[in-house]
Amino acid sequence: MTTLVEQRRAQAPAAGGPPSTVRRDVQVLRAVAVAAVVVFHLWPQRLPGGYVGVDVFFVISGFLITSHLLRRPPTSLRGLAEFWGRRVRRLLPAACVVLVVTALASLVLLPSGLLAQAAHEVLASAFSVENWSLARQATDYLAAESTPSPVQHFWSLGVEEQFYLLWPVLLGALALLGRRISRPQLVARLGIMAVVVASFLTSVLVTADDPARAYFVTTTRMWELGLGGLVALAGTGLRAPGWVRATLAWAGLAAIAWAALRFGADTPFPGVAALLPTVGTALVVVAATDDVRGGPSALLGGRPVVGLGDVSYSVYLWHWPLVVLLPFLVGDLLDLPLAVGVVVTTLLLAAASKRFVEDRFRTARVLRGSLPRTGALLAAGTVLSAGVALGVHTVAEHRASAEQAVLAQARAGDVPCFGAEAARDPGCDLVGDRLLMGPTAAALDRSELYADGCWNNAPFATRNTCTYGSEHPTRTIALLGNSHAGQWEPALVGQVERNGWQLRTFVASECYTVDVPLHFPSAQEAEGCSAWNDWAVQSVLDLDPDLVVMSNRTLVPLEGVSDDEHAAVAQAAYARVLDRLTAHGIPVLVLRDTPAAHENAPDCVARERGGWRDCVTPADVALEPDPLSAAARQDPSGLVSVADLSDMICRDGVCHDVVGGVLVYFDHGHLTRTFAETLRPEVEAAVSARLQG
Repeated sequence: MTTLVEQRRAQAPAAGGPPSTVRRDVQVLRAVAVAAVVVFHLWPQRLPGGYVGVDVFFVISGFLITSHLLRRPPTSLRGLAEFWGRRVRRLLPAACVVLVVTALASLVLLPSGLLAQAAHEVLASAFSVENWSLARQATDYLAAESTPSPVQHFWSLGVEEQFYLLWPVLLGALALLGRRISRPQLVARLGIMAVVVASFLTSVLVTADDPARAYFVTTTRMWELGLGGLVALAGTGLRAPGWVRATLAWAGLAAIAWAALRFGADTPFPGVAALLPTVGTALVVVAATDDVRGGPSALLGGRPVVGLGDVSYSVYLWHWPLVVLLPFLVGDLLDLPLAVGVVVTTLLLAAASKRFVEDRFRTARVLRGSLPRTGALLAAGTVLSAGVALGVHTVAEHRASAEQAVLAQARAGDVPCFGAEAARDPGCDLVGDRLLMGPTAAALDRSELYADGCWNNAPFATRNTCTYGSEHPTRTIALLGNSHAGQWEPALVGQVERNGWQLRTFVASECYTVDVPLHFPSAQEAEGCSAWNDWAVQSVLDLDPDLVVMSNRTLVPLEGVSDDEHAAVAQAAYARVLDRLTAHGIPVLVLRDTPAAHENAPDCVARERGGWRDCVTPADVALEPDPLSAAARQDPSGLVSVADLSDMICRDGVCHDVVGGVLVYFDHGHLTRTFAETLRPEVEAAVSARLQG
């Protein structure tokens, strides 16, 4: 997840100064940044903070573009058009080629569910708004955990292209104002500083409240490009001894390396943390050590590194589609040989793209001498990318409809050994010799709770509940927990409706039912989860149901609790919640948490192309500790019982993604609605037994 790279062959060290030849130190920065991103995507455990390569690129781009605009401020509509025309010729052709090729490859390799998502994101990328599309998805708990599309990396290009659209307008306006008052440098400096400060404060605030969204939106990233603009304003002719400049440059590279090695998924980002790689990049640029012995340019600026920096834009464009699509081509996850193959193929494609696409269009006389022809290129590239995306989406919808028809026929007919029936009947093949639910149908096959808006998602400010069954029930059941409680609704609602009972839901994503704070990325989410849990338990007590059905995945860390102590502290917290319920005489049925697949189950089934029997997870890995069921088994009240249905999914030391021709999960570990419905006999028996005491 890096950004667009300005590949211009000339650079001005300061506003108004003469252009210099290509700077090796900038090329070194580009090479370091793109290498960090590629390593992060292929071996995230090795470089958990490699995503900071995006921030390095943002600063470089802001520096280069601002330097150019300060030399030639676009103070007229034609000046703006000429600037945008250069951006189009430089960036659009290679991006368009990658989008079209990736969309067509996805058509061959991806299941229809992922294909539809890829088509949607190709369309968003064609109009340079992929970052906003991903920001919307990032706030959706289930979407955030889904398999990424092969064009997700275009988010950062969207940020930069929006910057390229707005920045010349700002600098042009500042230039006109500066001329009017005869203080052009002061006006430019104050204007850019205002943008940087406002965007940085926005980044800090949004990262604290909504880090998933903050990562993608332009408003939280603009300051990083603006920081490069401030460097351009200050100029890079630092008047200091060579050893001082070399020290600054090495310190900047060390800051980038530290961030890449020490940051990780839990680092609130961008926010304040982004200062480390961005300021580090600024130090390298300001130091300008190409003429300094012992500087990074002298030691790192050899031909291979500079060459990688020169093709870094194309490397970035090509590497991510290969990371996503290659497993579907070879039918296996990326191991070391395949990962090395991704690197080699990326470099070959990048070299070809640079030579035959980027350079050809950037230097084409027929385009450089005509703004209308450049505009036509923009229109043609956008229409082509968008048209291919719409066509691919249509195909995906047809494939999804066909899968849904097969599933509907299987559900409506008397199909032997269907779903969990295969686990009950010793005469059945547990997995099934036919796939009656395709991966796309499975990805959409969710509990009604999702469509009915029953969830309370981060930051847990809502108090949504749903009611199923009779308006005048003879018995009431409360369903309490997080998404691993909500997945049981299809197994419960049949018995509820047949008997004239009522089911009330109290469910929240991720937030499991304990009386101690959970550690979320933001304080708002942590406080919201605690408040929601207090409300949910009290609401259940006020409802005074005939039965509480509880289930949770106890995954999110507890605040201030080490990993070693997590299970014990969570079990004690669950025990206190159970005590509150049983003290009021309310019986509780705990459904032991279901096994977790080692990857997204529909994706595995799609990748295996008929070999879905290989989509399994070792039982000792899939059966995660469940402190709730452990607390329930030790409850002394006699009002709590536990139902463990793991043997309906796991046999002989492995847990299956497919049972009886039906996908067990619609993602990495939430039951599909269909499979949950086939578990009704076991669940209904456990409910009846608990109600009867």
